[in-house]
Amino acid sequence: MTGTVDLRDPSPQLANRPRSAGKRLIDAGMLHYEASVAGLAERYGRGETSHTIHVWWARRPHSAMRALVFASLCKAQDEEATNVLAQLGKSPQASAQAVNEAREMLRQQYGRPPRLLDMFGGGGTIGLESARLGAATYSVDSNQLSVFIQRCNLVYSQQLGSRDICKLVRDSGRRILAQLAQESEPLFPLRMKSIAAYADESVFGYIWTYSQACRACGMRYLLSKRPWLSKKSGRNLALRVSSASSGPKVEITSVDVDYAPLGVWLGDGRRVRCPACGEEATAEISAARDELVALIRGGGRSKGKQYEAPLPNASPTPNELQRLETTVLASLGSALPNTTLPKWSGIVNPALYGIETHSDFLNPRQRVVLLLLIKALIEEHKRLGIAEGPDVARYAIAVLSSLIDQLVDWNCRLSMWIPQNEQVGRAFCGPGVAMIWDYAETDPVLAGPANLWKKLDRIVAGMKSIGELPGQATVSHASALELPLESDHFDAIVTDPPYYDNIYYSVLADFFYTWKRLLLVSIEPQLFNNESTDYRDELVASTRRNGSPQSAHQAYCTRLAKALREAERVLRPDGVMSFIYSHSSLQAWEALLQAFRATRFCITSVQPLSIERRQRPRAMTSEAVNTCLAFVARKGGPTREPSSLAQLLQRLSDISDSGFASSLLAAGWHAYDVGIALFAQGVAQLCNASQCEGCASDAEALMAMEDVVRARMPDFKVVRRASL
Repeated sequence: MTGTVDLRDPSPQLANRPRSAGKRLIDAGMLHYEASVAGLAERYGRGETSHTIHVWWARRPHSAMRALVFASLCKAQDEEATNVLAQLGKSPQASAQAVNEAREMLRQQYGRPPRLLDMFGGGGTIGLESARLGAATYSVDSNQLSVFIQRCNLVYSQQLGSRDICKLVRDSGRRILAQLAQESEPLFPLRMKSIAAYADESVFGYIWTYSQACRACGMRYLLSKRPWLSKKSGRNLALRVSSASSGPKVEITSVDVDYAPLGVWLGDGRRVRCPACGEEATAEISAARDELVALIRGGGRSKGKQYEAPLPNASPTPNELQRLETTVLASLGSALPNTTLPKWSGIVNPALYGIETHSDFLNPRQRVVLLLLIKALIEEHKRLGIAEGPDVARYAIAVLSSLIDQLVDWNCRLSMWIPQNEQVGRAFCGPGVAMIWDYAETDPVLAGPANLWKKLDRIVAGMKSIGELPGQATVSHASALELPLESDHFDAIVTDPPYYDNIYYSVLADFFYTWKRLLLVSIEPQLFNNESTDYRDELVASTRRNGSPQSAHQAYCTRLAKALREAERVLRPDGVMSFIYSHSSLQAWEALLQAFRATRFCITSVQPLSIERRQRPRAMTSEAVNTCLAFVARKGGPTREPSSLAQLLQRLSDISDSGFASSLLAAGWHAYDVGIALFAQGVAQLCNASQCEGCASDAEALMAMEDVVRARMPDFKVVRRASL
């Protein structure tokens, strides 16, 4: 194989390897060259990786994680190994030749399958790429939904013999969707009429808002906040609302680009004002009702999407929907999920306004559609069990259960209409769940945005990307704080833990778990027996769970230290740990510092990886970090000794002024991300020291390091949080 290798400016070596530690390719410091570009390009690729099957959050690119796994395991640092690394990181699906060469290289080096552990398995990207490279792979997670996704992709997919499983799943999916289309006809009175009258211009979309009655004058007014329907290709269409004694009047009209209608909301809070009498009130879902304000037709290929006023028969009556829901639930022998949403301001806002349970975040028609889909999945599982056997039935329905993900995420009361591209936006892209007062509903079996037929195509494409995994994978439902694994066992640990308070995985997972449970409790009873996922072992800093910012911080520090001590226990003396981490806050870096100091790990380098597109939703509105850092650590390091602040700052200055930073900038990295990569070099030095002499606290030392980096990268900053 051939490849271009640039060894001029590798990641700095921060400490010598302990005597017991073996040499690894990751010590060459080239990971940020060979994996970052492909990872950035892949992050939002569609239909090419396992990410297109199930919904999970903070997923890392396959290409970057494949390269990281190989670099962490490979014992050679020669040109051949580095070229293999470059090929592995080139694309979501590395060439079979590159994967085979990497696998054979590892087999020869170890004389057996190398053993790799991911302690925080999440969506399973690390475990999948480890198994692809032939490693005996162990993945652990405390969240039941995570374990289910990983078992589906890493374990069940490998137990099917020679069947053409992709064709089987596609055929099953089509039967399920055909049944859903037939059984959901009563829910969409406009569907058949529209198809007959307009062919490919059928009504697929429904724009809803809420109305509330004034307690003083009885006027019913809309709580709309997002009046825009289209801002695409010069079209400026919006809803114009006017008040009348009989209620609000809604007109779809062309408007100026700076259109900003007067609404009923007072500032950014929960208070609203009646447009008729001026009476103020609190917006509350329990006192409001859903109001259909616009229909969307497909428009055909030449016309684009067409918007029109609602028709009287656009939806069944509430009584009809209630009857249909009761009938489907009876056939399932189930009840609606009644688990409650946490009332966490800024994290789960819908609960603050009266959307209280995991049933309430869907409107009645959306709930019935979801129940009908679950019914069709259950019936297909029974059919497959008879025709193909239990293993095939389990895997096929496990994969197709991601159709539930699609409805939960893109067809609920929290799914917004995006006028810029006339598409439906996800409700649960993380890290928080916003309250939406104008939402989009779709007929999911028609050819509109977020339809289930296209989702099925993406599911099958994702399945194809998994293929045969030569390494055996074991996925355990367990806590990283108490690993059910033997000591001194693993050649490498590559793991991506929760970053302090970035994402509350269990909160997001429950929106999906509670509905998937209706299908999977009989298929995976051990994982889906509980009504919600168990968050007790979730590694996260949360005042909502710990009572105060100080308690939340200390709890995270203590638990992360315990997890790292477990990593130290199960890692072989000559092994390496690649610990992925990043954050924008001072407290999060302090937590990492305290946790590493509670172990004998020595951090030998920090390898930056660019893993996000810069224009993802969070980055548009915040200083979200686009770079993660792989802290490369060895066990059995020397006893930590104090280091002076002057020494630490001088070393950081030397690194900052070296070719390492300039090479990242030349490669197109954002200056803020280069700043994070530099700052992490200083954090690692602090981790290796028992204390920083000349500083009153670690926070003071970290702030001094921030000053060094900001002198070179003025846009860089570390946030000081007042609360968590």
